[in-house]
Amino acid sequence: MPGIDHEMPLELIRNRPETALELLRCVKRIELPPFAAARVESADSTQPAPIEFRADSVVVVRDETGTAMMAVIVEVQQGRDAGKRFSWPVYVTTLRSQHKCDIALLVICPDRSTARWCERTIHLGPSGVITPLAIDPGRIPLITDPDQARASPELAVLSAVAHPEEADDEQVLEAMLAGLTTLDQDRARVYLNYVISSLPAVMVKRLEEMVTTIQDFEYLGEKYFSHWLAKGEAIGEAKGEIKAIFSVLDARGLEISDDARERIQRCKDPNQLDAWVRKAAIVTSADELFA
Repeated sequence: MPGIDHEMPLELIRNRPETALELLRCVKRIELPPFAAARVESADSTQPAPIEFRADSVVVVRDETGTAMMAVIVEVQQGRDAGKRFSWPVYVTTLRSQHKCDIALLVICPDRSTARWCERTIHLGPSGVITPLAIDPGRIPLITDPDQARASPELAVLSAVAHPEEADDEQVLEAMLAGLTTLDQDRARVYLNYVISSLPAVMVKRLEEMVTTIQDFEYLGEKYFSHWLAKGEAIGEAKGEIKAIFSVLDARGLEISDDARERIQRCKDPNQLDAWVRKAAIVTSADELFA
């Protein structure tokens, strides 16, 4: 998903659990049960065995009495991982046993290809199946209504990041900023920095103009934007280095393991990334980058 890393969607959901429910309702047309509260709860699906199972996040909705009405398992999946087709059913069945309620398995993916793989039905044998509910950028709702963004600021942030082409329309950015004005300044800055690091440079420039010239957004502070912009440019450069590493390894026909790919993607040190770019041209395997 363009600009959407592993941690930020989870952070958005942890800050506002209703975001996971809105994705289910808006994207997957899931009918939600009446509930009084939604909160992030334990994601531990470990059983009395030497294997630990832990989902990325779990949101549980409860009625006025505290009874669980539905639990939503939220996973951010960057690529294909055959092991998930065995661990995901464990998450579902264990949490169903723990909470005694319906379970939804929501998987947020970076692209349509990964989503197609993730949403394939998992056959458990003659006894039944489990079907993950996968979401890719094209399925994230496009929010241009400021009132909707104020009601769901985290969803508005995901909307701006998932639709960089549509963000060229100022309505998308204005709606997202309107949503940020409902948050405390620290959280608004974190979200804005995330958007800056995800959008093309021309959109970042337009966003800077909007933040520093539109009265409703002045509270975000012009003095902070230069810091955000510089950090966003640094992140953009890091992404370019990461892309170069993968391109060189791929051109040389070297297989990149999931562990190696994740380690490279998580690296924020420009000097380390530059060193890996150089090594990618001479190593005989991707794992030799880390030697």
